[in-house]
Amino acid sequence: MKSLKSRLKKQHEVSVGGGALNTDWSKYDDRLMKAAERGDVEKISSILAKKGVNPTKLDVEGRSAFHVVASKGNLDCLNTILVHGVDIVASDAAGRNALHLAAKYGHALCLQKLLQYNCPTENLDLHGRTALHDAAMSDCSSSIQLLCDHGASVNAKDGDGRTPLVLATQMCRPTVCQLLIDRGADVNARDKQNRTALMLGCEYGCKDAVEVLLKNGADVSLVDALGHDCSYYARIGDNIDILALIKTAIEDSSKAKELLKKGQPEYKVTNVSQKRNQLYAQEVNFKQYQREQLSMQELEGENEDLKNRLREIQQEHRILLNRVSVLELQLNEEQMVADDLESEKDELRRLLTAKEKQQEESLRSIEALKSKLRHYERDYLGSGSDSGKEDMLLKQGQVFATESQVTFTF
Repeated sequence: MKSLKSRLKKQHEVSVGGGALNTDWSKYDDRLMKAAERGDVEKISSILAKKGVNPTKLDVEGRSAFHVVASKGNLDCLNTILVHGVDIVASDAAGRNALHLAAKYGHALCLQKLLQYNCPTENLDLHGRTALHDAAMSDCSSSIQLLCDHGASVNAKDGDGRTPLVLATQMCRPTVCQLLIDRGADVNARDKQNRTALMLGCEYGCKDAVEVLLKNGADVSLVDALGHDCSYYARIGDNIDILALIKTAIEDSSKAKELLKKGQPEYKVTNVSQKRNQLYAQEVNFKQYQREQLSMQELEGENEDLKNRLREIQQEHRILLNRVSVLELQLNEEQMVADDLESEKDELRRLLTAKEKQQEESLRSIEALKSKLRHYERDYLGSGSDSGKEDMLLKQGQVFATESQVTFTF
């Protein structure tokens, strides 16, 4: 157990790499995280276009924008991040990568997209679980089929030695149990305490899952590390129906052993219980096949809808870019007009200043002429001669004429 934990820790450190809890969380990282939570595809795309933005950088909660969109099942956002380039196996604080999270929350389309980008199926989280373990617990048959089709190990064991079938049984997922068995799951696989899926199904009171296991050959005679068998776990679970199922299975097993001891070949053991089991298995397989076909059709339909939506978004993006170009052109033209008006304003201000100077000079000239006029009045009015008065009046008239001329010129 210690070596497994150290191995998982090393794997987590390698996966997170420089993306361990970052202290250099920037405003762009914060905006990217908020856009991922809102599912804002355009915002995510614009932020990722900035240099140095990393969609796998972890926040204080140990999450990244890449993990958030995978958890929420937002295919458009996930595809945008994948197109921009990302470390597809980067893990969060719990050691889960995007494939784990898509499987955990039952987002088959996101899981399919990640598998298309060659995301490995055997990466382990800190509990030693693969994405198939998470898919088994989420009750998502489509995810299980996709993972198995891409080579996921159906009998992989987590840190406690539990296979996906054991976890599906604990979670009372009879359909998933049958699907995993059909894909090759070992119905009698044991965990680190030597417990089988049947034992845990009895303990957790999962009647339907127990029935599936029994009909697919689960061995009722096996015991755990402490010597406890299925009957012991059925009594712990305190489920009357499960107790009856286990009792019947034990009786059938005993009868089969007795017949074999008497020398009768195994193929002659044709009791009603075995026939019922065979019919049930055939029925389950047929129903599962129907569900698989329906699920694939639904996935194809959703995929086509998403393609159409992507084309619409791209068209809207082109229209918006054209609008931006037109607005930029209008802005440039308005800026040129504003520059021309500013130049004209400066020229008018210069002319006004020149006129003000001319006005000041004219006022000074008028004051000088008025001063001369007063001087002449004092000189000639004091003399008392008629000729002097006439000369004074003549000069006064000339002064007023000059003053009028100056005022008119201004």
